[in-house]
Amino acid sequence: MQLNCQTDARRDAVRAKPGRSGLDYVEVDDDGLTLYAYFLGRLPPPLREDGPDLPRLLRIDGGERIRGIRILDADPLPSDDAERDDCLRLTLDRQGDFSTYHLVLQGLDDVDPRYGRAPFRFRQCCPTLLDCKPDCGCAPPAPDEPVLDYLARDYAALRQLIYDRLALRVPGWSERHVPDLGVTLVELLAYAGDYLSYYQDAVATEAYLDTARQRISVRRHARLVDYFLHEGCNARAWVQVQVSQDVTDLRAGEIGFITALNHAFDRLPGLIDAVTLERLPRADYEYFEALAPPAQVLPLYAAHNEIAFYTWGGRECCLERGATRATLVDGWAGPGGARKLRLQPGDVLILEEVAGAQTGVPEHADPSRRWAVRLRAVRPLSDDVLAGAGETPAPEQGGKPEKHSPGEKCAAAGDTDTRGQPLLEVEWDAADALPFSLCLSALRRVAPVDGGVPDCAYLARISVARGNVLLVDHGRSRDEELPEAVPVRQSGACCDCVDSPGEVTQSAGLYRPRLAEVPLTWQAPAPSVLMPAALCLRQDPRSAAAALQLRDSEGRQWLPRPDLLASAADDSHVVVEINNDGLACLRFGDGELGRAPTAGSRFSARYRLGNGVAGNVGAEAIACLVLHGRRIDGLVVSVRNPLPASGGSEPESMAAAKLLAPAAFRQRLERAITADDYARIAQRDARLQRAAARLVWTGSWYEADVALDPLGGAQASPGLLRELERQLRRYRRMGHDLHARAACYVPLLLRLQICVLPGHARAQVLAAVLRRLGSGTYQNGKRGYFHPDELSFGQPVHASRIAAAAQAVPGVECATVLELRRFGEPAAGELDAGLLTLAAHEIARLDNDPNHPERGRLLVEIGGGR
Repeated sequence: MQLNCQTDARRDAVRAKPGRSGLDYVEVDDDGLTLYAYFLGRLPPPLREDGPDLPRLLRIDGGERIRGIRILDADPLPSDDAERDDCLRLTLDRQGDFSTYHLVLQGLDDVDPRYGRAPFRFRQCCPTLLDCKPDCGCAPPAPDEPVLDYLARDYAALRQLIYDRLALRVPGWSERHVPDLGVTLVELLAYAGDYLSYYQDAVATEAYLDTARQRISVRRHARLVDYFLHEGCNARAWVQVQVSQDVTDLRAGEIGFITALNHAFDRLPGLIDAVTLERLPRADYEYFEALAPPAQVLPLYAAHNEIAFYTWGGRECCLERGATRATLVDGWAGPGGARKLRLQPGDVLILEEVAGAQTGVPEHADPSRRWAVRLRAVRPLSDDVLAGAGETPAPEQGGKPEKHSPGEKCAAAGDTDTRGQPLLEVEWDAADALPFSLCLSALRRVAPVDGGVPDCAYLARISVARGNVLLVDHGRSRDEELPEAVPVRQSGACCDCVDSPGEVTQSAGLYRPRLAEVPLTWQAPAPSVLMPAALCLRQDPRSAAAALQLRDSEGRQWLPRPDLLASAADDSHVVVEINNDGLACLRFGDGELGRAPTAGSRFSARYRLGNGVAGNVGAEAIACLVLHGRRIDGLVVSVRNPLPASGGSEPESMAAAKLLAPAAFRQRLERAITADDYARIAQRDARLQRAAARLVWTGSWYEADVALDPLGGAQASPGLLRELERQLRRYRRMGHDLHARAACYVPLLLRLQICVLPGHARAQVLAAVLRRLGSGTYQNGKRGYFHPDELSFGQPVHASRIAAAAQAVPGVECATVLELRRFGEPAAGELDAGLLTLAAHEIARLDNDPNHPERGRLLVEIGGGR
């Protein structure tokens, strides 16, 4: 009988028994002719003495093709170590085949019958992919598989299938009433089978992007093709806070702002505490928080509530469109020389029209004349020694008229002494340049409703600047203790040997907690304190991250990430996924891609609620400041958002992701092969209007020459060229050299003949033609024909289009192009051809600047008119 046992305790018993021995195992030497037979303990006495009769006590049995192998010599090798077994070296006459042989002891009395023979193979050293250990012969027999109908997948079919099986196995059971225990068990099994069938169908459905119905599945499928399904973004707004006294220790984490959406809120003051807020229905307001670290101090000054502009004695003044600086009226805070205005670079001001420019009535102020600017420079100015020449002290309310007698109505203004008046000059970035003209003072010209003579009063302080401006975003913070702990998964302990169980290991089980409330806020990265105000409200929902702070019971903080593909095994990262119900599901790493949570630990979450277009409230909607955890006695607050909130967007739909994701990897160019590829990749930089490229043969290889045309017509700086060249190198084709250079601007000489219609002034028509064909921008925002951003690489200059643009000016009867050529070069037939051609890296230029004629000249011969 052959035994296949996992543990053999008899071996130790034979070793411990004096006078007993047996074969343990046999090793075959590399030559195949030498065997080493190891015994259990010591050699039997007949085998200890070396002699010619020793080989007769052993024989080799077995073999398929090679049989009768003889032992030529046997040498005992007793061990001097009591802990090691004795060995016997045997020399054979030949090698065996691949079958199993047995070394048999014969004629010995002290050998245990269980170990009187030992199996071995001659070809044991042959390489093999199979396990040499035989399978356990104690495996249970294969069960008798019933014949089943695998098309039965629904509840009714599965129940009938079980009934049919029972009819074969238990033919005597015939009860079919619902209360019967057998019927109950059958229906439970049918329900479980039906649920399993549904689950299998659902898994197959979610396995493909086109058929997936769960938002999380669509998100993961889209990620495989480098497409990110975004979850929307919260809105941002500029909030201006007016205070009755200076508050210099207010922190961002202590305040919040709410909107006034119904009549019940009209009775609320501008400042409430958190207790009052909890009494209000959450559905009746939207909550905003300061977009700053909670510990950051946000000082508020009463002097910044409303700041007047200083016009240096001028009247009927305005800040022109495109303005990037202004002078503000400051004040003295005390006898020590301190000033009231404490504006610093990085602060935000809102320039606002507070009264109608025609009537001086605050209700007639144009709400579109509001603009936020971030200060880049703040320079205190010394006292104006000519203060009072036309400058009028600002009244408390904007737009109050200043009375003049009839004899003074056209005289120079004012005798109020403003000597000693401190001033403050502020400057902001070109990105925050005024998009409109802001009226500062005017003469009231509107006649009374009943007719009569207008009073022609001088209206000062039509527009003001407001400080104490904070950037806020939609969403309210909430703390939550996740109810579920990380499940503990234990490994089954196995027995290493008798009375020696193995170790029980614990690991974290599947942990997919959910946040209790919706909607979770998704916010784009906070802007820096130096970013222009016009760019602070621009948000890309695909760059937005979940507003979530997660911490476990061990004090470890977990950071939200879009995915875990780049997470190391020790990175405490978590992925936030939104399901079809809008609930936020948390997914942790597995120990390889991201850290796995500790088994048994608990998590606490701090997150924000509020997302999407619900935060895009209109101007003047935010009306109340909420104080958390503190109180300020005697403080009167007025809160408003002069500009509407913007940037809030809804989560991307699954239908849009299914439509766009399959082609997402083709949308963004990641390799530059042709010259056009280099130009398209370079044009991704927001500082460029356009780029052009060409492949030039250098004699040994091709060089990609990329010409860059920055916005505004400025020459590309060396720093910009180096930066873009470094960025382009990661996309260049192997074997291509790369060189970035500034665009080649070609100055033009253009001469026109203009005939003016009768009744039109030649001077006015000439000025209009020069503006239309100039390189600047009109007051209405339109750009001239030769504006730098209207021209680009290789764009030819057509004489007919120039004539058409000039003839479109009111008062022009006809326009003729007399000369069109490159400045400083002779004509090359451009006028006969009707256009001036340019190379792919050249850009036409016509600034018509008398100080720089090399940048292009425009000559106009005008006649007719008056």
